[in-house]
Amino acid sequence: MARPERAPGRPRQLVLPLAALAVTAATLLAATPATAAPATAAPAASPTAPSTTATATTTDNPAATPTTAATAPAAITAPANTTPAGATPSDAPADTTEPSAPPTTQALRSFTTTAPTVTGTLKVGGSLTVAAPSWKPAPTTVDYRWYRDGVAIGGAYKTRYTPTVSDRGHKLTVSITGSRSGYETTTRNKYVGIVARGDAPRATKNPAVVGITRSGSVLTTSQGSWNTSGLTYRYEWSRNGTVVPSMTGRTYRLGYYDVGAKISSRVIVSKNGYTDGAARSAATAAISKAAVAFSGDGTYRVGTQVKAGTYYSTTKTSQLCYWARLSSAQGRFEDIRANDLGSGQRLMTISSSDKYVELDDCGAWYPVGSAGPKLANISSDGVYVVGPQISAGTTWRTSAPAGCYWATYSAADGDIDSIIANDYRDSRATVTVTIPKNAVGFESSGCGTWKKVG
Repeated sequence: MARPERAPGRPRQLVLPLAALAVTAATLLAATPATAAPATAAPAASPTAPSTTATATTTDNPAATPTTAATAPAAITAPANTTPAGATPSDAPADTTEPSAPPTTQALRSFTTTAPTVTGTLKVGGSLTVAAPSWKPAPTTVDYRWYRDGVAIGGAYKTRYTPTVSDRGHKLTVSITGSRSGYETTTRNKYVGIVARGDAPRATKNPAVVGITRSGSVLTTSQGSWNTSGLTYRYEWSRNGTVVPSMTGRTYRLGYYDVGAKISSRVIVSKNGYTDGAARSAATAAISKAAVAFSGDGTYRVGTQVKAGTYYSTTKTSQLCYWARLSSAQGRFEDIRANDLGSGQRLMTISSSDKYVELDDCGAWYPVGSAGPKLANISSDGVYVVGPQISAGTTWRTSAPAGCYWATYSAADGDIDSIIANDYRDSRATVTVTIPKNAVGFESSGCGTWKKVG
């Protein structure tokens, strides 16, 4: 069959896929308001391919822009912008909508300010005050804020601030923020510095020492009264103004070392964040000797001339004191129950079963309860009383010369079985001894100076 010829001069129509035509039709229906007037019938479509006015490449309205639904269906507008078929451009309604002008923002002005100043004492318990800088113009709102190491301090939002214990050693800063309508909100910061310790507590009443001022008695110090609370206390004792290192409690047992001296106490107080404070008591009267239990050389009957008990002597280091506990006074070797020989202070326990005691070159003897005070160093030969003079469980050390002998005793009866431990060094050596819990005495002979190390 012969192929039909295309009519000359007939415009070529755009052939669209059926699916695109369906989308175009649906879009037109959705864009048409329900109250719109009926549209004028479109010209008959060509028998070769259906067509719509939206997809036409030409239009009677020269002002219209061609739009292809296949490429941009959203460009099809509502009928208000569509010229009816057969109308001229002048017959179309005019678009009276004016384009809206972009909003304008008025620029905020700036304050003119100076740096703030802070006055006061930068320490715990002190008072700091910040003065606002000069503002031009004056802000309607001014806010204050204090910072510790850059972190806001809770509740610190006033012109005055009192540094607390938490601030000690930390950096303090304050900020001032001013605001006013039409002006940029402005903040000025001031670095204040590092907070120091607060002032030391001050005694409103000095401590006082009470007790009998006699060797063997115990003195006690009060704590005094102070201008603040929350304190912890430490104690220091002095003999004629020289600190006794080993005496660090509220009580002081007087000993023969104290005879003739005056004793005073010093109370040191501490509080977190503050410098330590201290106050001293008045000195006591001169310490008198304890009552002598017995003295002199000779042999004494137990029960009538001397009583059973434990005693210490005040033998000089240049003397050799000899004592013996006897079962009789017949002078026989077998009458000796126990004995001791040594220089310096000696320690002796007399049993009620003893008949006699023999004493030679020992000086005066005193009840052991009057021994003291506690020692920090032992520099002389002798037997020292555990409890009043040295504490059980403490450790002592010396750089001993040759010929050092030491011993710890569970009793002061002179029996060899009462020796807990002992040692003799025939050459120089560093010697360390810990006093056992059950010890009553510690003897040193030729060992130099012992220092308490634990």
